[in-house]
Order: sequence, then C-alpha cells, then structure tokens
Amino acid sequence: MVGQVKEKDGIRPGDKIIVPSFTFIATSSIPKILGAEIIVADIDPITMNINPDSVEAIVKKTDVKSVIIVDVGGLSADIDRFTELSKRYKFKLIEDAAESFGSEYKNRKLGSFDHTTIFSFQIAKQLTTIEGGCISTKNKTTLKKLNQIKDYGRNDKERYVHDVIGTNFRITDIQSAIGIQQLKKVEKSIRRRNEIASEYKNGIKNIDFQTIPKYATRHSYMLFFALANNKIQRDKYLKELINKGIDARKAWTPIHMQPCNPELINEKCPNAKDVFDRSFTLPIYNSMSKDETNMVIEAFHSM
Repeated sequence: MVGQVKEKDGIRPGDKIIVPSFTFIATSSIPKILGAEIIVADIDPITMNINPDSVEAIVKKTDVKSVIIVDVGGLSADIDRFTELSKRYKFKLIEDAAESFGSEYKNRKLGSFDHTTIFSFQIAKQLTTIEGGCISTKNKTTLKKLNQIKDYGRNDKERYVHDVIGTNFRITDIQSAIGIQQLKKVEKSIRRRNEIASEYKNGIKNIDFQTIPKYATRHSYMLFFALANNKIQRDKYLKELINKGIDARKAWTPIHMQPCNPELINEKCPNAKDVFDRSFTLPIYNSMSKDETNMVIEAFHSM
C-alpha cells in the first residue's frame, strides 16, 4: 500500500537497546514493552550522564539497534561524541530529553539535532501541559510513523485502514492551551531555575553538585542534584531536611537494580550505584521564591 510504514523501521522483539543505568524507569520500560533486550551502560560519575566509553565498550562487541541517551536533570549529554559513535557503529541514536526543555549543547537547543528527541511536559517540568510531551525529529519516515501511532495507526489516505498498531495519544485542546501559555514564560522559568541553582551552589558548603561540562552551554535544571560523601551522610541529610519540611528526595534506583528487571541483576554499573547511594535532589521549581531557597540553605547551616 502506498505510504505504508514498515514495522522493521522500529524497535522489534529481540532488538538490543542500550540505556543508561541511572535514569527514570520510563527510559528502559518503553523499549522493553516492545520486546527489546535492555543493555545498561554506566554513567560518568560527575555529570551523571551516560558514559560514551561505556557505550563504546558494549557496541564494539554487540550488535545494538539503538542507544538512548538521557540528559540527567536537564544537563545535556555529549551529543557530538554519541553522534560519532552512532555513525561508526551503525546504531540509531535517540535522546531522552524529558527533563531538558530549553537546555543547550554548544549553544544549540536540544531537539534541534538530526536524531530523534523526546521531551516531557509532566507537571514538574520547566514547561507543563500537566501530562504528555512531544517528539522532535528531522526524519520524515519517523514523523509519519509517529503521527500514525498517536492516531490508532491510521493510514493517512484511508480513514479505516491501519498500517501499524497505535492508540489514542492525541493531546487535548485544554492541554494545548496550557502549553501555549507556558511556552510564553518558559525562558523566565528557566532563568529562575538557574538563579536557584546558583544560590544553592554559593550557599551550601561541604557537599558536591552535578558537574556542568563546557559543552553544556545551558542547563535548564528540571532537577538539582547534590552529592554527599557517602550513603550514610546522604541519608542523614535527607532525614534532617525532611524533618524540617523540605522536599529533598533520593534519586532513581538504577535500572539494573530495579525489581522489574530481574534479568539485569548481575550487571555491574559501579558509577551508577555510587551516584545512587550518594545523591539526592533539592527542591527547584518555576515559582520557588528566594525565601524558600534561603530556607533550604539555612537548613544545611543548622545541621
């Protein structure tokens, strides 16, 4: 049939997909639902992003269909390095920029590169439509398939002919209206998040923070990560902050340690495990006031 999108263009059962171990579970659960075999790569211990050396060590010896990179907390991964690896080892590069709307890599907005990129507009994000998100791509075949998947796999020429399996992922008019208004003030929101991050870094002593490489020319700070010296100290900070009414949180349990991924239990990602043990997030949101930021900083001073 004219215009038909072939299933072989997507992820199929048995395909091998690399994801970082330190990420929210959705990064791995979607390809797993499609029947893919998940392979975890370790992370850089200071940026918390997927380590290209770890990925290269895997793709050198394994035929991998795709690598999903994640911009942790809003911090861009090293796109040039992963683009070069994707060309050399012939895998599809997908960017999970769920937390990174407005972030930049070498002064270019994430989502403007050649590979497919996904964004989230969930309630805690820099721009929100309450739930949902968007996908950016320059590939016409990918765009066609995305438009079909969100509309029950419908053929664009015959209304009740369905080329692929899809469902109703169409955004509502109400959500769209919210998103349009959010878009008008997203720059202000990201500037405020960067101010909060600077206030934390200048005001909180004796802990480390997620390192920002020079190539990450803008960090949109959906999350703000702090790092204690060890797990015991991290747990002490969390307990005292929570007792003071501050919404500090543990980071994600690594993908290879998740109960829903028992097949990965013997995988070794020491950096992901170490970051999980030592890291925690501090409150950061668009409407956060200076008084609220100072409350968090003062809580550390009183420990």
